Amino acid sequence: MRALYLNAPGSLQFRETSPVEVPHGWVRVRMRYAGICGSDIHYFTEGRIGDQVVTSPFILGHEGSGEILDGEGALRAGLPVYIEPAIPCHHCDQCLSDRENTCRSMKFLGNPLETGGCMREEIAMPHECIVPIPNWMTLEEAVLLEPLCIGMYAVDRARGRKGCRAAVAGAGPIGLSVLLGLSEIEPRDIFVSEPIEERRRAAIRLGAGAVFVPGTRGAADAVSAASEGGVDVAFECAGTQEAIDDAARMLRPGGTLVLIGIPEGVDRVTYDPHLMRRREITVINVRRQNRMVERAVSLLGRRRDAAAVLITHRFPASHATQAFSLVQQRGDGAIKALLEF
Repeated sequence: MRALYLNAPGSLQFRETSPVEVPHGWVRVRMRYAGICGSDIHYFTEGRIGDQVVTSPFILGHEGSGEILDGEGALRAGLPVYIEPAIPCHHCDQCLSDRENTCRSMKFLGNPLETGGCMREEIAMPHECIVPIPNWMTLEEAVLLEPLCIGMYAVDRARGRKGCRAAVAGAGPIGLSVLLGLSEIEPRDIFVSEPIEERRRAAIRLGAGAVFVPGTRGAADAVSAASEGGVDVAFECAGTQEAIDDAARMLRPGGTLVLIGIPEGVDRVTYDPHLMRRREITVINVRRQNRMVERAVSLLGRRRDAAAVLITHRFPASHATQAFSLVQQRGDGAIKALLEF
């Protein structure tokens, strides 16, 4: 079996490795596609996300789909499946409080403090992490379920209501997933701030009412003016200081700022305390997702246009360095790139 290893920042190697072990109650899956996520790019460029440091050759990836190799019953061999990357313990206080996404003993694919990822030809996962996909869904589309779950969970955490006004700062895969998730609550307006033209066009195709170029006082002011005094909820999806600043300035008094993006190269971000307290802004953080897969499948079924907008590039696993570099540089209009195994 071959797997894609991160040997050091910027150094990927697709090489032979040991066969996977299949504990009792687990299923072996032949990987077909793995998506390149922003967190994978952090490890590729920096070798870390905060205290999550890659200290040895490590397999990345947590957005995956494939076919069951050894199965029985409902999980029969050959069945096309989505792989849920989170393996919670089900016993800690967080799991018992229905907060499995903050499990104290979480094993999440592609996290160097937890377990290796899915960028390999075969993987073994617990039964509970194997999700058969419907006949209308392709294995490529199934990869989108993981980021879409995050976007939908963020919308739930924000507690937005029908007819609210919303803004999204950053129209990468997560920002566009938030945009899709917002369609469930039927907001009055959705404004998107994004520096890359191709991604602004993607946002319009997926339902944004207006798009703006970020990083200037004028962009935030334009959203505030278009929303008649500010939006009810703003989702920060870029992990940059300017996106945090823009999102905060777009909010009306009493609004909600939802932080989803992972900052690159820094372990601290700042905010304007005077703006935040004067407007009495509520700040919500998002940690992955919690029990959103079925809803994400349903949303993709309704939005059959989503995959064509989000999936922009495909590479064989042997060309992983080229794929990672493209996504890291945000070149060629890249949104979601897939590796094929």
